[in-house]
Amino acid sequence: MRKPAVGPRARGAETKEKPPQRWKAAMQRETRPEKSLSVAEEVHQIRVLAKKLRAYLRLFRGILPEKTLRLEEKRIQCIARELGRARDEEICRQVLRWLATKEKKASHRRWARMALGDLPKTAGRELDARKLLRARRRIEARRLRLLALIDQYPPQEGKLTESLQKEYEKSRRGMREALREGSPEAFHRWRKRVKRLGYLMELFCTSSRRRLGRLQGKLLRLGRLLGRLQDLRVLRGRIEGQAASTDRSLVPLLDKWMTRYRKEAERVGERCLSMGKREFRRLLA
Repeated sequence: MRKPAVGPRARGAETKEKPPQRWKAAMQRETRPEKSLSVAEEVHQIRVLAKKLRAYLRLFRGILPEKTLRLEEKRIQCIARELGRARDEEICRQVLRWLATKEKKASHRRWARMALGDLPKTAGRELDARKLLRARRRIEARRLRLLALIDQYPPQEGKLTESLQKEYEKSRRGMREALREGSPEAFHRWRKRVKRLGYLMELFCTSSRRRLGRLQGKLLRLGRLLGRLQDLRVLRGRIEGQAASTDRSLVPLLDKWMTRYRKEAERVGERCLSMGKREFRRLLA
């Protein structure tokens, strides 16, 4: 039996065919939508999918046409924006429930329960079934569009690795800016960069990259800390902006928790993002 060709041409063909399918499979795995969710869970899922797809578009910058990237990002951003208010309502509800069980003082738990009573009973009260169905169909269309683009413009491993390294450096800069400025806005920008980096690293974590997988686990924890900090900020802004005057007693309590989560995020961030470019590059080898 004649042996298959193993010369440069055969190896080149293999390299051209396999990487696109691998990246496509990874993105399918990380963006596969769940079913049988509540309204609040589905709103959250669609927004997370939107963030992941936008992160993947950044990864493919320089590979996909710039006009296509801008158009897709704009479309995805519009989908998430339409669900923003419903998500903020659910965030406030979740934080108040958490405070009602987490706080040690009975008076603090009572304040949280009273504030919870002032919120709408269900998430997304202005979000009807047709609007949610439309958002679900639109985000699925954008997901399928990105997968089709991978087939149309096959990615190169080196180019994607370079993009991931840039995102890591952006997360490091975001941390330095947040620590230097100390403002909630700076921490929110840092959070978005950390989330984006975490979504991208999911695609690169393989069995041969165990150290990268451990780092990705730490980034998930950092993202959760910064996320809780942002959730507390959302609730604080709502109370100051439109809540009943009785709810304002929660503001010092929220400030206390924000300080705690901020210090923890700083500590974990220093641990996650301490390595330089060369060391991070070795994790991708």
